Amino acid sequence: MKLEWSESFKQDLPVDYIHFLRDNPTGVLLKNSSRWDKRTWNLMGKVALLKRWEMSGVGKAANYECLKLYTTVQEEAGMEFTAPSAHFHSVKLARVAKGFVIGEENGDYLYLDPKCKFTVWAYYHDGGEGSFTF
Repeated sequence: MKLEWSESFKQDLPVDYIHFLRDNPTGVLLKNSSRWDKRTWNLMGKVALLKRWEMSGVGKAANYECLKLYTTVQEEAGMEFTAPSAHFHSVKLARVAKGFVIGEENGDYLYLDPKCKFTVWAYYHDGGEGSFTF
């Protein structure tokens, strides 16, 4: 199923997520109480997902695609072409860059990984780490 604005995303999204966006147009707060990551994530609505912003010296992106900006910085800074991951040793930056951001908290991002059946992952901007979350 595609959204009416799917041309912006250039990928099909899971039906459950499309229903979530329809039912929560302004987004919701998601309290995560796992033993490793206790925080409240802001899951974005459609307008927030499409909001574009600029990372100085890197480029512009909509919120849903902003991981491509962060991974570009990692590559330009000479970091490896992988992001460390507690669950999978490492994840290629090209894969992280294609993640579909769905939420954020304090500069970190929740994203759907299309290469892994749209499971939810977290990208921690401070260390450039990608982690399987849910």
